[in-house]
Amino acid sequence: MVLSVNQLIIIFILALILVCLLLLGSKKSRYLPKNIRHQRRITKGEAVLERINKIIAEHHESLPAVLGYLRKIDPLVFEELLLSSFQRQGYKIKRNQRYTGDGGIDGHVWLHGQMYLVQAKRYKDSIKAEHLKEFAQVIAKHQARGGFFIHTGTTLAKAKSVLQQHPEIKLLSGQRLVDFLRCL
Repeated sequence: MVLSVNQLIIIFILALILVCLLLLGSKKSRYLPKNIRHQRRITKGEAVLERINKIIAEHHESLPAVLGYLRKIDPLVFEELLLSSFQRQGYKIKRNQRYTGDGGIDGHVWLHGQMYLVQAKRYKDSIKAEHLKEFAQVIAKHQARGGFFIHTGTTLAKAKSVLQQHPEIKLLSGQRLVDFLRCL
């Protein structure tokens, strides 16, 4: 079977359209290069930050509404949201090149020239004391000044006890998290 030039052109155009749809139009971003997927998460983090400030403006009691919203977003977008919030507040940040295998570090932030690590947990339930102990070890291993453990869950007495033993860990949760995310 011999195809005409016009038929070959049509097949080529259809193949090109299919490739474009796979790369750009698909909701599944796994076909996109990592740097584009990373940038999309940063952009989504910025959009979430705007949505949170809208929730704060609309609700007198914004804490339950904001935490409920945060618990529904993608965990990787949550990480980007936090780093973007640090950046908006004028702090230097460093994003990870990848999200998996990060060694318990979701980002870096510099306060007054000192490096702090960021650990983000988008939880509905309570954080575990073990998570805080592991984070303290990561902080020591990387010789950071301290770290921000940021979560959307609750902090039970056992976890609070670990925090007292590790003053280098700054906890951001509940109303402090909402206040941190509020754009000035």
